[in-house]
Amino acid sequence: MTNIKTVLMALAVASIVAVASASAYIVLRGESDTGTIRVFVKDAPEGWSHVNVTFSRVEIHQADEDEDGNDSGWHNVTIVEGTIDLIPLTNMSKLLAEHEVPVGKYTQIRIYVLTAVGVMADGTQVNFTVPSGVLKTNHPFNITSKDSTSLTVDIDLSKSIVNNGDEWKFTPVMGAIFET
Repeated sequence: MTNIKTVLMALAVASIVAVASASAYIVLRGESDTGTIRVFVKDAPEGWSHVNVTFSRVEIHQADEDEDGNDSGWHNVTIVEGTIDLIPLTNMSKLLAEHEVPVGKYTQIRIYVLTAVGVMADGTQVNFTVPSGVLKTNHPFNITSKDSTSLTVDIDLSKSIVNNGDEWKFTPVMGAIFET
C-alpha cells in the first residue's frame, strides 16, 4: 500500500512540475512567436508553351538576433509544389513554399532551381542547362505574430532563358517582388 501511495505522490509532483514548466515557457516566450511566410512565383514569356521549373529549396534570412541558435539567420521554407509550369502564370501566381518562421525582420530570399525544361510554341522540347540555379534578392519584409506574409516573385523568363547557339541556358533572373 505504501508503494502505491509513493508512486501516486511522485506522479502528482511530476505533473505539477510539468504543468508549471509549460506555463512558465508560454508566459516567458509569449503565446505565439511565429508567423507564416508564403512564397509564390509567376511569369509567362511569349514563344513558349511550357517552361517547367523544378525548385529544390527556398530560404529567407532573418535580420533580428536568432534565439534558436541558428547563428546564420537562414530559415528553410517548405516547398509545397516542387515543379511549376510558369507559362500559365500570366495574371496569377502559384504557391511555391510556405512555412511558419519566427517573427521579425527578414532581409533576403534565396530560391534554388534544380532543373528547367521548356516546350517551344512549335513543340520543340528544350532541356535547359542551369549553371547557377539560385535566385537571390535583398527584399526586406516583416513576419508578424499569428499573421501570414505573402511574397510573389516574378521570375523574368525573358532574361532567364538564353540561347547561345549551342545550348539553351536557364539562369534565373528575379523581376519584381510583390508583398501582401
